[in-house]
Amino acid sequence: MTGAVRSVVVLAVAVSGLALSFVPFFRVGTTTPARADAVVVLSGDHGERLPPALDLIDRGVTSTLVFAGALDSGRAVELCEVAQPFEVICLRPDPDNTREEARDVARLASRRGWKAIVVVTSRHHVPRSELLFDRCVDGDVVLVGADPPFGRRMLVRNLVREWLGVLRSLTVARGC
Repeated sequence: MTGAVRSVVVLAVAVSGLALSFVPFFRVGTTTPARADAVVVLSGDHGERLPPALDLIDRGVTSTLVFAGALDSGRAVELCEVAQPFEVICLRPDPDNTREEARDVARLASRRGWKAIVVVTSRHHVPRSELLFDRCVDGDVVLVGADPPFGRRMLVRNLVREWLGVLRSLTVARGC
C-alpha cells in the first residue's frame, strides 16, 4: 500500500470512528417503568421536556414532579408557584449544570428514600445525563429523551457540546 492510499484509509477510519461516536446521542431514552418515585425535568427545556414529564404523571407513573435547575417556561414557573394535584419540587442547583442537577436530585432522593426516578431531557443530552445520574443517584434511573424543536445547526452545536461533555466526564471529571 502506498503512503497516499494508507493516509486515505487512516483518514476514512478516523472520520468513520468519529461519526459513529455520535450515534448514542440519537438514541431514544429507555422505556419508562410502570412506577417511579419521581419524574425529574432537567433545565434547558425548549418545550420538549415538560410535556413527557406531565404525561408520566397523567399516566400514574408517579405523583411527584421535580424541576432541577432554571425554570425554562411560564408553565414551569406556574407549576412551581401554584398548588397542583401532584407534588412539585423546584430545585435550584448552583451552578446550574447537569452535574449539579444530578447531585441535588441524588441528595433529595436519599432524603426521601426514593428507589426509582425518571429523568426527562433532550435526546442529545441523554448519554451525559445518564452517565452523571447513574454515578450520583443510588437507585434506578431511567432516562427519557425528547426531541428539541431547533434546527440542524443548533443540533450539531449541541451534539458537539454533549460529546465533549461526555468525554470530559469519562476522563477528568469522573466523580459525581
